[in-house]
Order: sequence, then structure tokens, then C-alpha cells
Amino acid sequence: MSDYQEFRGGVNVVRRRGDVVHRPASPAAPAIHRLLQHVHDAGFRGAPQPLGFDADGNERLTFLDGDVHDTLTPQLRTPELLTSAATLLRNLHDATTGFRPEPGDRWLFKVRSPVEVMCHGDIAPYNSVVRDGLTVGFIDFDAAHPGPRVWDLAYAVYRYAPLHAPGNPESFGTAEEQGHRAAAFCRAYGPPAGADVIDVVPDRLQALIDFMREQAAQGNEAFQQHIAEGHTGLYETDIRYVRANRDTLRQAFEVA
Repeated sequence: MSDYQEFRGGVNVVRRRGDVVHRPASPAAPAIHRLLQHVHDAGFRGAPQPLGFDADGNERLTFLDGDVHDTLTPQLRTPELLTSAATLLRNLHDATTGFRPEPGDRWLFKVRSPVEVMCHGDIAPYNSVVRDGLTVGFIDFDAAHPGPRVWDLAYAVYRYAPLHAPGNPESFGTAEEQGHRAAAFCRAYGPPAGADVIDVVPDRLQALIDFMREQAAQGNEAFQQHIAEGHTGLYETDIRYVRANRDTLRQAFEVA
């Protein structure tokens, strides 16, 4: 496969040939491909279109042209990138409302009630395609699962505000500034997004910690490495930070 361009993500090694991406297929891949085709048919163009599987069992997807950044570098901390990510997430959620999961579907994360949309499950800069300073696409739908809008919003806001403690290498801004970015994200997303998303962030991060530990206990080497590198410790610190600054973060939503 020397003619492939290779990208290494947090969990998977992804290969690209021309406008087609080949990536390891998870057990959820068949259901995710139905989901991706559904949102494409609904007019949403900010996600890859499924192209089936290759001879090695890897899933094949269309390539989304643009740049993907691991973190929000200073150049990416603009209102335009923030609000475009929120608007794109709203459009994605709205495009999933007509999707009907089937009884045999397998999802990486458990179904969460109330089921309002199909959550992407991992909205963050490292899964966002940027072009001309705007977020134009989302990739890596492996964590997609049925759930409430706010569950997806909570993680997106955590990553984009970002709601990180000062000791987190990806943190920037004061709690007040982070609150204003979180509020701007929710305003761009539209109703029902609001200050309540702040209270969901700790639960969303705890669910991620629990998932990572379960996967590591089952022998998943990628998650074992993440835990060894201190990722769960950072999430636990961020949970305490969000709870300690809850009032400041929520007050930012009261300012137009």
C-alpha cells in the first residue's frame, strides 16, 4: 500500500488514495455507513460519503478537502471558526432526525435517552475539517450513537470553548472568556442549546473516562496508551474545573 498517503490519528491509522479514504472498520461501521448515506441524502455535505469496504475489510469513504488540526492553535481561535463549527453541528443533527436505527445496529457508545438525534460522539478540532478559516466538515464518525442534542453539544463546547483547566496543555483563556466562547457556540447552534450545557460537561467527560477504562481493560492498546499518557487524569482535572467555575461559565450566557 505504498501508493497510499498515511495519517495516524488517536486510535486508527488512516490511508488515502486520491479522493478515497481507507480506514479500519469498527463493528459499528455498517450502521454508520447507513447514517452517513442518510445525512448525504438529506443534503448535508459536511460528512464523508460511504463507499463500502475494500478487499481487506477497511471502510472506504470520500475525502473531505481541507485541513484538520489537533488543537485550537492561536490562529484558529476566531469567532468565525467557532460559530461555523456550531452551525455545522446543528445542520448535522437536523439531518439525522429522520434516521431510524435498526435493532441489530452496534454502536461504540451506548444509546442515551432521550433520543433526539444521532450524536457524532467526538466533535473536536481533531475531527473537524477547516477551509478558509471555517469549519466545513466533520470526520471520524466511529463514536456516533443515538442520543440527546445536549450530549453532543457538551463535548463540542468542552473542546471548542475550551472548558479546560489552566494546567491542560490545550487550555486558553480565563473561565469568563471560556464561558463567552461556550455561549457563542450555543447561540450559533440555536435552541435548545443554552447554559444547561455547562452542567452536562462533567457527566459527558466522566462517561468518556469510564469508556476508556473499559476499553483498556478489554485489551485495547490505544486506550491503554492514552491512559498511560495521562488523558484520563486531564479529564478528571477538567471535570473539577468546570464544576468549580460553574457559576462564572453559566453567567456568560446571560450577556448578549
